[in-house]
Amino acid sequence: MGNQFNELYMANSATDVFFDVLTLAGSVLATSSWEQNLVLYFADGHRHDRGWSGFDLEELPWTDDCAAEKIFFLRLIDTALSGCGWDRLSYNPSRVHEDLTTFRAILDGYIPQPSDSAYLAEPTVGVFRQPDWRVSPMPEGTALCSTHGTFIGELGCRLCPSQT
Repeated sequence: MGNQFNELYMANSATDVFFDVLTLAGSVLATSSWEQNLVLYFADGHRHDRGWSGFDLEELPWTDDCAAEKIFFLRLIDTALSGCGWDRLSYNPSRVHEDLTTFRAILDGYIPQPSDSAYLAEPTVGVFRQPDWRVSPMPEGTALCSTHGTFIGELGCRLCPSQT
Protein backbone atom coordinates (compact mmCIF):
# COMPACT_ATOMS: atom_id res chain seq x y z
CA MET A 1 0.00 0.00 0.00
CA GLY A 2 1.17 3.53 -0.67
CA ASN A 3 0.07 7.10 -1.17
CA GLN A 4 -0.91 9.13 -4.22
CA PHE A 5 0.02 12.83 -4.51
CA ASN A 6 -1.56 13.96 -7.75
CA GLU A 7 0.37 11.90 -10.35
CA LEU A 8 3.13 10.88 -7.91
CA TYR A 9 2.84 7.52 -6.16
CA MET A 10 5.01 6.80 -3.11
CA ALA A 11 5.30 3.68 -1.00
CA ASN A 12 4.65 4.16 2.72
CA SER A 13 8.35 4.27 3.55
CA ALA A 14 8.99 6.90 0.85
CA THR A 15 6.05 8.94 2.18
CA ASP A 16 7.60 8.88 5.66
CA VAL A 17 10.87 10.27 4.28
CA PHE A 18 8.99 12.86 2.16
CA PHE A 19 7.11 14.07 5.25
CA ASP A 20 10.28 14.04 7.38
CA VAL A 21 12.27 16.30 5.05
CA LEU A 22 9.32 18.64 4.40
CA THR A 23 8.82 18.96 8.16
CA LEU A 24 12.51 19.76 8.68
CA ALA A 25 12.47 22.45 5.98
CA GLY A 26 9.05 23.82 6.83
CA SER A 27 9.71 24.22 10.53
CA VAL A 28 12.46 26.68 9.58
CA LEU A 29 10.43 28.56 6.95
CA ALA A 30 6.79 28.74 8.06
CA THR A 31 5.66 32.08 9.45
CA SER A 32 2.06 32.66 8.34
CA SER A 33 -0.91 30.71 9.66
CA TRP A 34 -1.42 28.90 6.36
CA GLU A 35 2.26 27.97 6.14
CA GLN A 36 2.33 26.68 9.72
CA ASN A 37 -0.81 24.59 9.19
CA LEU A 38 0.70 23.08 6.03
CA VAL A 39 3.89 22.13 7.87
CA LEU A 40 1.87 20.69 10.76
CA TYR A 41 0.06 18.53 8.20
CA PHE A 42 3.45 17.03 7.29
CA ALA A 43 4.68 16.95 10.91
CA ASP A 44 1.72 14.84 12.05
CA GLY A 45 0.90 13.13 8.78
CA HIS A 46 1.37 9.51 7.84
CA ARG A 47 1.85 8.31 11.37
CA HIS A 48 -1.47 6.62 12.12
CA ASP A 49 -2.99 6.78 8.67
CA ARG A 50 -0.39 4.80 6.73
CA GLY A 51 -1.52 4.27 3.16
CA TRP A 52 -4.05 7.11 3.38
CA SER A 53 -1.80 10.18 3.43
CA GLY A 54 -1.91 11.13 -0.22
CA PHE A 55 -3.74 14.17 -1.51
CA ASP A 56 -4.37 16.16 -4.66
CA LEU A 57 -3.26 19.77 -4.67
CA GLU A 58 -6.84 20.87 -5.25
CA GLU A 59 -7.68 19.41 -1.83
CA LEU A 60 -5.47 21.92 -0.05
CA PRO A 61 -7.45 24.70 1.64
CA TRP A 62 -6.05 27.43 -0.64
CA THR A 63 -7.15 30.92 0.37
CA ASP A 64 -7.47 34.19 -1.50
CA ASP A 65 -3.69 34.43 -1.08
CA CYS A 66 -3.16 31.17 -2.99
CA ALA A 67 -0.44 32.62 -5.27
CA ALA A 68 1.74 33.40 -2.24
CA GLU A 69 0.85 30.03 -0.68
CA LYS A 70 2.04 28.25 -3.82
CA ILE A 71 5.28 30.27 -3.78
CA PHE A 72 5.83 29.19 -0.16
CA PHE A 73 5.13 25.54 -0.99
CA LEU A 74 7.65 25.68 -3.88
CA ARG A 75 10.21 27.32 -1.56
CA LEU A 76 9.50 24.61 1.02
CA ILE A 77 10.29 21.91 -1.52
CA ASP A 78 13.40 23.75 -2.74
CA THR A 79 14.62 24.06 0.86
CA ALA A 80 14.03 20.35 1.43
CA LEU A 81 15.86 19.58 -1.82
CA SER A 82 18.83 21.60 -0.56
CA GLY A 83 19.22 19.11 2.29
CA CYS A 84 18.06 21.48 5.03
CA GLY A 85 18.21 19.58 8.32
CA TRP A 86 19.09 16.22 6.78
CA ASP A 87 22.06 16.02 9.14
CA ARG A 88 19.52 15.62 11.99
CA LEU A 89 18.03 12.46 10.47
CA SER A 90 19.07 9.02 11.67
CA TYR A 91 19.20 7.81 8.05
CA ASN A 92 20.30 9.01 4.62
CA PRO A 93 17.25 10.36 2.72
CA SER A 94 19.02 10.52 -0.65
CA ARG A 95 16.24 8.67 -2.49
CA VAL A 96 13.70 11.39 -1.62
CA HIS A 97 15.32 13.78 -4.09
CA GLU A 98 13.46 12.23 -7.05
CA ASP A 99 10.08 12.36 -5.27
CA LEU A 100 10.60 15.99 -4.24
CA THR A 101 11.67 16.95 -7.75
CA THR A 102 8.66 15.20 -9.30
CA PHE A 103 6.24 16.75 -6.81
CA ARG A 104 7.79 20.17 -7.32
CA ALA A 105 7.17 19.91 -11.08
CA ILE A 106 3.55 18.94 -10.41
CA LEU A 107 3.09 21.88 -8.03
CA ASP A 108 4.86 24.27 -10.39
CA GLY A 109 2.36 23.44 -13.15
CA TYR A 110 -0.64 23.68 -10.85
CA ILE A 111 -2.74 26.85 -10.71
CA PRO A 112 -4.32 27.04 -7.26
CA GLN A 113 -7.72 28.58 -6.71
CA PRO A 114 -9.26 29.68 -3.42
CA SER A 115 -11.04 26.61 -2.15
CA ASP A 116 -13.88 25.66 0.09
CA SER A 117 -12.29 22.22 0.40
CA ALA A 118 -11.50 21.25 3.95
CA TYR A 119 -10.17 17.72 3.28
CA LEU A 120 -6.66 18.45 4.56
CA ALA A 121 -7.80 21.20 6.87
CA GLU A 122 -9.86 18.98 9.15
CA PRO A 123 -7.66 17.88 12.03
CA THR A 124 -7.64 14.11 12.17
CA VAL A 125 -5.79 14.09 15.48
CA GLY A 126 -6.15 16.65 18.25
CA VAL A 127 -6.63 20.35 17.89
CA PHE A 128 -3.25 21.94 17.10
CA ARG A 129 -3.87 22.30 13.35
CA GLN A 130 -6.87 24.49 12.57
CA PRO A 131 -9.74 23.60 10.23
CA ASP A 132 -9.39 27.09 8.73
CA TRP A 133 -5.75 27.47 7.72
CA ARG A 134 -6.12 31.28 7.86
CA VAL A 135 -6.24 30.82 11.64
CA SER A 136 -2.96 30.28 13.48
CA PRO A 137 -2.44 26.81 14.90
CA MET A 138 -2.17 26.46 18.64
CA PRO A 139 1.33 27.49 19.81
CA GLU A 140 1.91 24.07 21.35
CA GLY A 141 1.86 22.57 17.86
CA THR A 142 4.49 24.89 16.46
CA ALA A 143 6.81 24.56 19.44
CA LEU A 144 10.14 23.19 18.25
CA CYS A 145 11.72 19.88 19.24
CA SER A 146 14.94 20.67 21.11
CA THR A 147 16.75 17.85 19.31
CA HIS A 148 15.52 18.17 15.71
CA GLY A 149 14.20 21.73 15.44
CA THR A 150 10.91 20.55 13.96
CA PHE A 151 7.36 21.43 14.92
CA ILE A 152 6.19 19.19 17.75
CA GLY A 153 2.69 18.90 16.31
CA GLU A 154 -0.05 16.91 17.97
CA LEU A 155 1.90 13.65 18.02
CA GLY A 156 5.31 14.91 19.16
CA CYS A 157 8.42 15.25 17.05
CA ARG A 158 8.13 12.87 14.11
CA LEU A 159 11.91 12.33 14.17
CA CYS A 160 12.34 11.40 17.83
CA PRO A 161 12.48 7.59 18.15
CA SER A 162 10.03 7.51 21.07
CA GLN A 163 7.45 9.51 19.05
CA THR A 164 7.23 7.46 15.85
